Amino acid sequence: MQFDYWTVRAVPQPMGITTIGVGVVVLDPRTGESQFKFKDAHRTLTDSDNRDAIKHALQNFKNELEQLSAPTEPLYLGDRYSLRGYLTFVSSHWMNIIQVDQVKSMDAANISEATQLLFDTLIGGQAQSGVKPGVRQLKREIRTVYRSFPELGKATVPDADVSVARRELDLNLAVVREDTVLELNQAFNFQVDNPATTRSHIDSWTLKIDKLWQAGGKLPHQDSLIAISC
Repeated sequence: MQFDYWTVRAVPQPMGITTIGVGVVVLDPRTGESQFKFKDAHRTLTDSDNRDAIKHALQNFKNELEQLSAPTEPLYLGDRYSLRGYLTFVSSHWMNIIQVDQVKSMDAANISEATQLLFDTLIGGQAQSGVKPGVRQLKREIRTVYRSFPELGKATVPDADVSVARRELDLNLAVVREDTVLELNQAFNFQVDNPATTRSHIDSWTLKIDKLWQAGGKLPHQDSLIAISC
């Protein structure tokens, strides 16, 4: 089943551009059922000067969600006062310490599974260990996430290679629907002892992507070649 979701982010420093994911809101477009899950902002934003203000703003936001998710709807009900209408409004107008991203969709067996999967994948994550992950581990983790979404998993092509102007663009994976390439994905590990090597790989990748934009390319898939044009 398909569900709509919004990711919620906090701005830890008033003048900074960095944001931190703190929660997800999930809505079943067929039934109107909703669920949301948030991190403890006070514990998450330990280095933030805005920690108390964010905690207060986030609690107010959750209160709004709870009221709009209640079975008894208010008498002044309208688009703005439905959960979807409210989230649509704040995703377009809020640019303060709490920000809500535009709506996206995903597939899952039920809304509880969707909420937990989105929270674990986009917001939660595991605590970092002292061991630096290798790029192979990163690639495996990315593929695992993609395959956890049923429809996306079917469309995922691992270890794809795209021909670009007589060069090979090696990929972690590609996402293909019928004869259309929807996404090209590569992983880079920045937690390395020699960052110059990583920068070199990224520069090479960027040049090939630029060439792909200019001249197009071809992706071998199921005994055929899919043309890629940008």
